[in-house]
Amino acid sequence: MYAPLQILSAYSLLKNPNTITQIIRTAKDRHYGAIALTDINVMYGAVEFYQKAKDMGIKPLFGVTLQVNGLVNTSTTFPLVLIAENQTGYQNLMWLSSAKMTAQDTTMTFDLLVDHLQGIHVILPHDSELSQLIASEYQEVDNYWHQLSNKIDDQHLYIGIHPQLAPQIRARLAQFSQIHQASLVALDDVDYLNTDDAFTTQVLKAIDANVKLDGIKALAQQSGSHVLVDFEQLRQSYQDDEALKLAFKNNEQLVARSHVSLTFKQTTALPPFQLPPETANAAEYLKNLAMTGLNAKMHITSQQHAQYLERLHNELAIINKLGFNDYFLIVWDIVNFAKQNHIQLGAGRGSAAGSLVAFSLGITDIDPVKFGLLFERFLNAERVQMPDIDIDWPDNRREDILAYLHQKYGQRNFAQIITFGTLAAKQALRDTARVFGVSQTMMSRISNAVPQGKQGRRVTIGEALKGSDALSRVLGDIDNGDLLLKTAQKIEGLPRNYSTHAAGVVLSDSPLVNTLPVQSGSESRLLTQFEKNPVEALGLLKIDILGLSNLTILAQTLYYAKQYLPDRFDIGHVPLDDKATLALYAKGDTNGVFQFESSGIKHVLKQLQPATFEHIVAVNALYRPGPSRNIESFIKRRHGQETVTVLDPSLKTILAPTFGIIVYQEQVMLVAEKYAGFTLGEADVLRSAMSKKKLAQMADMHDKFISGAVSQGHDQSQAEQIFAYIDEFANYGFNRSHAVAYSKLSFQLAYMKVHYPTAFFTALLNANLGSPDKIRLYVTEAKARGIVVKAPNVNQSDRFWTINKDFLQMGLHSIKGVRTDFVAALIDERKNNGPFESIQSLVRRLPEKFRKRDVLTQMVYAGALDSFGYNRVELVTALDDLIEAASFGELILSETKIKKMADITLTEKLVHEKETIGVNLSGHPLDTFASIIKQNDFQQIADVSLAKEPVKMIVMIDSVRQTRTKKGETMAFVTVSDTTGTISLTIFHQLFVKISDMLKTGNMIQITGQSDSYNGKMSVIARQITAPPQIPTAESGTWFLRFDEEHDNEANRHAVIEIFKKHHGDNPIIIHWQKSDQNQQIDAKFWMNSETAIIRELAPLLGYDNIVFRRSR
Repeated sequence: MYAPLQILSAYSLLKNPNTITQIIRTAKDRHYGAIALTDINVMYGAVEFYQKAKDMGIKPLFGVTLQVNGLVNTSTTFPLVLIAENQTGYQNLMWLSSAKMTAQDTTMTFDLLVDHLQGIHVILPHDSELSQLIASEYQEVDNYWHQLSNKIDDQHLYIGIHPQLAPQIRARLAQFSQIHQASLVALDDVDYLNTDDAFTTQVLKAIDANVKLDGIKALAQQSGSHVLVDFEQLRQSYQDDEALKLAFKNNEQLVARSHVSLTFKQTTALPPFQLPPETANAAEYLKNLAMTGLNAKMHITSQQHAQYLERLHNELAIINKLGFNDYFLIVWDIVNFAKQNHIQLGAGRGSAAGSLVAFSLGITDIDPVKFGLLFERFLNAERVQMPDIDIDWPDNRREDILAYLHQKYGQRNFAQIITFGTLAAKQALRDTARVFGVSQTMMSRISNAVPQGKQGRRVTIGEALKGSDALSRVLGDIDNGDLLLKTAQKIEGLPRNYSTHAAGVVLSDSPLVNTLPVQSGSESRLLTQFEKNPVEALGLLKIDILGLSNLTILAQTLYYAKQYLPDRFDIGHVPLDDKATLALYAKGDTNGVFQFESSGIKHVLKQLQPATFEHIVAVNALYRPGPSRNIESFIKRRHGQETVTVLDPSLKTILAPTFGIIVYQEQVMLVAEKYAGFTLGEADVLRSAMSKKKLAQMADMHDKFISGAVSQGHDQSQAEQIFAYIDEFANYGFNRSHAVAYSKLSFQLAYMKVHYPTAFFTALLNANLGSPDKIRLYVTEAKARGIVVKAPNVNQSDRFWTINKDFLQMGLHSIKGVRTDFVAALIDERKNNGPFESIQSLVRRLPEKFRKRDVLTQMVYAGALDSFGYNRVELVTALDDLIEAASFGELILSETKIKKMADITLTEKLVHEKETIGVNLSGHPLDTFASIIKQNDFQQIADVSLAKEPVKMIVMIDSVRQTRTKKGETMAFVTVSDTTGTISLTIFHQLFVKISDMLKTGNMIQITGQSDSYNGKMSVIARQITAPPQIPTAESGTWFLRFDEEHDNEANRHAVIEIFKKHHGDNPIIIHWQKSDQNQQIDAKFWMNSETAIIRELAPLLGYDNIVFRRSR
């Protein structure tokens, strides 16, 4: 049997366009019985190659093209083709690839190589050091061979030749092999599979080298010759001379001698947990930990204790039977480390929340007995598979967990898991365009013509072409656009680079290189060369260390609120029936609340009006593709507007909590148990078969279900109905354990938002520093709740947002154009030498390299220097003089006078604030319309998140871009904003000609239209645009103010009275005191006028929702 012995795949990143599947299929079609995979230095595709070759009846040979430093030219690397002969050779191959990919300078010398060549065939390819020495007739060639043959035994050392080699070189190699009794072997010159892959390969290599190709059209027309030809054609090509015939025969013998098999394990090789002294075994230690943890759960009454103990013993017995004691201890140990190091944990994740052992160990914080969660959904003796305990960690502490595992298990036994970034549609087009010499402007147009997929799914180039003609039109404007498209489609989907998996790590009790090849990762840690599925298939323990920003927000909220929290406050024990928190959900007031932020789910919450934690769990489970179709019925049944039907009375207790609708997978299991007599283990097998549509298994389960139901005394026809019913819903049912665990984390955040809003918003804003629209939304909401939000302050601000008594202080890092090192230097100087007493003090004390006008101007316009007592025009005008004076010394600087000047207008101030800090803190031009927006049910931009919905808003114009349609008609794309965000407005020609005069930056407009979504971004198609309603300067009416419990305190009352005095007028004021549920009409001496500024000033003290000015009719 003959094999091509040097084949690269796309896993030789950006060197080859051929996938493993294409290689195996082509080899099969071209009549090869065996083939080798020899990617450059790595073994990324080894497992996939082995599995697919076996599936197609091809013999796989494992290899690597290893770059090794020369023996003569020691500073240059040359390729060696290494082929594993046996299992020992495969082990050595992994070691050599790992050594190469973990070397600090990727140096590999023969001295490192020789100790790991047992069981490996070493082939010198046509571009080896030997070939170069022979081609140049270099006298050192004999010295080279002498050194080489002393390091590698002649039974495994070959000189590769092929028919396409220049005849003169081939003859010299053949002569050299005879003189030195070296073996020749057929080593075909295969760079790609097909002739038309030659240009694609050139493009990939150009992408890798970041260079442009000249003469694109001519290159593309050249036919490649380094292809994998049909075996018969290849065999004939080796009959031309005796050397080629011998090389062909040696190839067949090498293939015949090479046998390597991979073992894929059904069970995971768990590293034994290091037990304390005097502990008999892992099962005993786990039991003791679980019993101790269970006894510490104070809420469990003595009457319940027996129930809990029985379940705990049952779970421990199953865990022990299946051999997972060590796994639970390993996970417990990680969790224990986190708790000892004050790392905030969530309530749990996935089906593990259904385990009482996990709860007792503190791995989860959900009582599975209390919430009716099933252990069998997590671990089932009748559906044996490795349990998967996923744990979320605060994303800012995930590195601490990785460092702990690295330290505990050791450098060689711990690694993160590799993943590959692929050439998606946009990347493939951009990379190809860059190689073709396309301009940056045109590349941006190409990218913009590829729409964003729904729910994060990638759109292919083919789908982009079918979806609209935008991409075709852009490519039509480019030279060689058709060729660019064809080439991009060929490389689309290929791996472009490797990176680290977002969560996966692997643990072992022995060096990982015994099982898989590794390479250097980040922070001096190893990275597997295999992706997660091969890692698990080889029996290694994979654990996901998942970073969750919402846990960081919760941890930071608790930190900021600690001075206000009651003694011994425990976020894990907040009352899940807290009325204020449930009311927040019912209002859909869930911005920043985990799992409940989208406008769609907020709409569901408002309709459902959840009154219990269980309602929240149900919404979390239902609001997903598939089960969402049941939401309408769920809401109607909750409010008694639709009859709750249950097919059999025996199922009422199972389905009543969800109004007769199967919401959870566990309900499917309970129905099978209750109605058909299944064990919960059998019921989980049924659930799994239904959800994964395993038809053969479902047929068996159907018969068992029907016979079981009949034996329970049920009617057969009704049993058929119920089986069909649970089969329908099993596909959509959600894991209740996961829903409860994540809903608890959500509730904890909502609780903190209600009761400690200032701390909550501080943490939330810091978690969204890179998202200007979210910052704007959260700042607006905080202010509406009466929280004072202050601009950056050179003497008070830290790097990030901070909480200071009852207000939020924006951090200096929020100012655009201000460098990180500038902020660090400024804060260090302030801490070491006290506050900056004046603008002169600031300029003097700043290091000279930071005395830059552009940086200080940004600080001024952000409001960071307002505390110095000058207006912003005065400060900006004085900067040049101050900077110059500082260079001459303190005396001249201190005498530098700042001229009195008129300040900029409020509108200009707001424009500068938006440019420098992304949000208006001095107000917003739309504040004057606040009462009109509220009283007339105008939407705000943050509310627009569903396509094809009617829209009515008052907004400010930020920018206008006019364009012409194919018909030559003028239209416009207008960016507009309000206090909650920005959005794009599309104005078609028919409307544009009517209102074009209104489209000026800074103008306020009222729009009516329809929401739309493009490229994953919301926009509005305008149907009508008018001026906003007129606001009379002086109106008569009545002010209605409400002091709710959140805002009713002595400081706020005094501040409100001061506003009454400031805006004295003739309009009565009526206050509603929520605590006493009483109304009070205020004395006439405190009545106010109707200035629009009043709402803006009252809002931080009362909240926008608590202020109404009702005009007299």
